[in-house]
Amino acid sequence: MRRDAREALEHTLGRIQAWNPVVNAMITVTAEAARTRADELDALASAGESPGALYGMVLNLKDCLDLAGYPTTAASVILKDNIAARNAFITDRLLGAGAVIVGKANLHEWVFGPTGQSQHFGPIRNPWNPRHVPGGSSSGSGASAACGMAQVSIGSDTAGSIRLPASFCGVAGLRPTVGRVSRTGSVGVSAPFDAFGPLARRVEDVARTFQIMAGHDPQDPFSIDHPVPDVMSALQAPVSGQRIGVMRRWFFDDIHPELKSALERAIEVFRDLGVEIVEVDLGDVERAQEMLAFRIVLADAYALHRAQLEQRPQDYGQDLMVRYDLGRRVTGAEYAEALRWIETWRHRLGQLFSQGVDAVLSPTTPGPAPAIDGLAYASAIRAIPRFTSVFTSAGVPSLAVPCGFCSTGLPLSMELSGTAFGESTLLALGHAFQTVTDHHLREPALPAGYPPH
Repeated sequence: MRRDAREALEHTLGRIQAWNPVVNAMITVTAEAARTRADELDALASAGESPGALYGMVLNLKDCLDLAGYPTTAASVILKDNIAARNAFITDRLLGAGAVIVGKANLHEWVFGPTGQSQHFGPIRNPWNPRHVPGGSSSGSGASAACGMAQVSIGSDTAGSIRLPASFCGVAGLRPTVGRVSRTGSVGVSAPFDAFGPLARRVEDVARTFQIMAGHDPQDPFSIDHPVPDVMSALQAPVSGQRIGVMRRWFFDDIHPELKSALERAIEVFRDLGVEIVEVDLGDVERAQEMLAFRIVLADAYALHRAQLEQRPQDYGQDLMVRYDLGRRVTGAEYAEALRWIETWRHRLGQLFSQGVDAVLSPTTPGPAPAIDGLAYASAIRAIPRFTSVFTSAGVPSLAVPCGFCSTGLPLSMELSGTAFGESTLLALGHAFQTVTDHHLREPALPAGYPPH
């Protein structure tokens, strides 16, 4: 049963008090404003009025999204005093639907890294084992959703930044179709590929929040005016008869053996649900990461920061400086080649979906979260997001769903990807999977000695 807004908020604030010293997932906590908001919503409900579809839900926002009156820092010292004058389009949508926003989640600096080891606001840690990375760049979003510091967190994803922390932190995370959700009022990385979406333990909560977030925004030049279906009704439809494509070549090569077993079990779960599994060959998808993440995104990110990099290089973390330097070196010919490859890949994937495949199942990450100690960042930025770049480059939606745990207790994750504006299908498949599995019901435990007295 859904709690009243104030009851849900106080529970969440208790989780923040207990967990934030462990995982450092929150940059800003807006407790008093949230209490005022919760009381207003409860008063509406008591008066017999509808507070909205998200009534009783407590959310946080990745701190690259504007909440009026509070800083939007992008975890950068350069933006530490950047007070938002107005809400982002998404923020207004959420508040208008009765959500309570409890604060701003920590992230990898400048929305740009897969590990969450930010320099200025401190590293975020994995709630299942604080000695491991949480994924990034929506690191605080994944960590906070996993340990109840928010029922839902709104993250952003350019090449994997929602799905990577969803994978490592054991929650579901949706990257919608590019243009489905507005980016007005946000700090971005690469405009043609940036997307915002929800993270939560339950796919049902992801779907409910996405339903509110989605929609056309005339102020966003990349927003697409496409009808938003009734996602919650679609969630209840049987998935029997759906067809999921699986490409074992490359996707199943060189991944953690326990993840490979978990993926095979997930495939059998879908078969038991009446889903047909189809072997597919997607061609040279292994080139996607090079074309998207190491050409287009790096060059776009460098162009966005070029002036500040020249004026304030000391205010950037060293890991970012390495990546911006790589972006500076991308030539026009390399950028053009990447765009041409992506055009061909999008056409190829579109043909697959037009032939009756409803979704493609793949690993979200190559295995569980790596340990922080000894992590080689140069190799991590290639290894961690190598699968998520594939479907990002096509601009289509993808949903990360927890599909098991390894023997060390860290979560494992699968990714479901579909046709453009096909979020409802992915969410229905993910929800059906969760109705017959319990991976999403497991919760991390506070390490001994927390909360500190």
